[in-house]
Amino acid sequence: MPAAPTGARSYGTGKGCLLARRLVEAGVRFIEVEDDQNWDTHNDQIKSMRLMTPSVDQTMAALLGDLHQRGLLANTLVVMATEFGRTPQISTVTAGRGHHPGVFTWWLAGGGVKGGYVHGQSDPIGEHVAENPVTMPDLNATVAMALGMDIGHIEHSPSGRPFTVADKGRPVTALFA
Repeated sequence: MPAAPTGARSYGTGKGCLLARRLVEAGVRFIEVEDDQNWDTHNDQIKSMRLMTPSVDQTMAALLGDLHQRGLLANTLVVMATEFGRTPQISTVTAGRGHHPGVFTWWLAGGGVKGGYVHGQSDPIGEHVAENPVTMPDLNATVAMALGMDIGHIEHSPSGRPFTVADKGRPVTALFA
């Protein structure tokens, strides 16, 4: 088997991220990659995280490294998000964690985002937002702003119902350099 080319990165199970990188190289402006792992860890939280986290870590590091190496990261916003967090406490019955929409994490890289910047904070046990809350509409507004979209533009559904890209969300401008 021939050696991998210099600078090549292993994407582990992240074939979707490899395809995403190739689409970015081809000029595609918006790509969504879904992870096929079941992150719904109501049972065996610690075991599940130990099994799933290494491949995601490797995949995202490879994607960001490849985009950077090709000069594409500065103009490509990478978002890793979920629709809710997990309860801070692990259940004594299931060894898992329940849904917890009150506190959860998203991360953004590239696309003008400040590297290493942390916005917001939870309380010491991760149950409540303690500082700089960000709502889902705020995240949508932030991503839309980064894409150059007019977040105030109103679209109408076929039935005439008005929609904006981010409802009443406000972009988190502090994230950008």
